[in-house]
Amino acid sequence: MIIKKSELLITAAKKEQYPETTVPEIAFCGKSNVGKSSMINTLLNRKSLARTSSQPGKTQTINFYNVNDIVNFVDLPGYGYAKVSKTEKEKWGKMIEVN
Repeated sequence: MIIKKSELLITAAKKEQYPETTVPEIAFCGKSNVGKSSMINTLLNRKSLARTSSQPGKTQTINFYNVNDIVNFVDLPGYGYAKVSKTEKEKWGKMIEVN
């Protein structure tokens, strides 16, 4: 696919903030510091659209990126190595629960 457009749609912390779109979504999930945001940047041929850090746990919200108006990439918070409280990790889990 030729990437003609890639942009951050929204950074969400609650289900009510998720964008109402009709395009398919591809979610990137995995342990903290595994390279989810870096992979999004590589796939979109962008250096810093998705923010990256050498410190685990940098992504603490759900970030929605629109690609060519045909698909959304969804960058989820990592788990495992992030040095955050148990309460914070529980908040991350609630952000991605499906009802």
